[in-house]
Amino acid sequence: SSSACKLPPSRTAMVDLQGKWTLPPEQRVLRPDETPFNLDRVARELTVIMSTSVGDFTPSTDKVVTALDSLQANIALRWCRKILVFDQVPSVQELEILRRGDERRYREDMKGPKWEKMWNDKREAYGDYCQRIRDMKESNHPALFNVELIFLEGFGHLLGTVRRALEAVTTDYIFITQHDLRLAPRFVAANVQNILDVLQQEVARYVVLNRDVNSGPRTKTYFDMRSEQSWEDTTKAPSGIRLTGMAGFSDQAHFAEADWYRREVVHAIPPERQLTCMEHVLHDIWKQDPEWRRTFLYGGSDDGPFVYDLVHGVQVRGLSGQLVGMKAMPERAVPG
Repeated sequence: SSSACKLPPSRTAMVDLQGKWTLPPEQRVLRPDETPFNLDRVARELTVIMSTSVGDFTPSTDKVVTALDSLQANIALRWCRKILVFDQVPSVQELEILRRGDERRYREDMKGPKWEKMWNDKREAYGDYCQRIRDMKESNHPALFNVELIFLEGFGHLLGTVRRALEAVTTDYIFITQHDLRLAPRFVAANVQNILDVLQQEVARYVVLNRDVNSGPRTKTYFDMRSEQSWEDTTKAPSGIRLTGMAGFSDQAHFAEADWYRREVVHAIPPERQLTCMEHVLHDIWKQDPEWRRTFLYGGSDDGPFVYDLVHGVQVRGLSGQLVGMKAMPERAVPG
């Protein structure tokens, strides 16, 4: 509609802790003379994809609502089309067939032994979870503003949810995240605008929002850090942009150009290995490949986290520079 294009410069209604519409905190939005991506262009050219599936928290919707609220609080992401994709729980018969098939694929790609008990114990609860979110959408819950719901017809694993969402994507750029990742308040509209700018320039192909400080041990253990490939532009508003070079792939929250992602991620996974998370197949290949793919962590080496992992916690730098490990962040802010 015509009203959807009339974007206010920095603030628009969102949800508060009681589920009521309110104004988000003021945040930096780049002006047209500071970026080629004004808010209207971001809304037209970026789609957000969030995957959800059965978890320890099922049937509670607290974590997914927290993750969605954090997207709505970012002025740039709020106006984007957002797709929430629901995986299906494999049936008992499907599990038996998968288990009797390629045992290595079941164990290494699907991580079947890790998930099997939850799939069986939470099958009914997950149906309740899906219905609760349908009801929230029907009642116009603020966390689901500009959010479309897609339900897979069968078990697809993380790759299946992302592949299905990409079939519905028509924009040039995508932001892929998950139901238990809460966007940090420090990551604001200006950050989104700057990331799209470096993607358009092809400075970067894949930009991860780290759940830890970029120099943390969990990060250094997982990725192959490529400090020589790190990049910065100190002239960019509001205070420059820095990217930390690395090699590897993570399913953590990340930005990419949509066609590049289809080609280099989704289509790069062999047909016989589709029931998987992308990182289980791609990470070691990307990490060891001598040809670097212009893959980055957002921010400099001492920046981050930019998302809060509501299940596995975060690693941050204290005021004096010491590394601090924190348990999973609370789903809702707790009054002091």
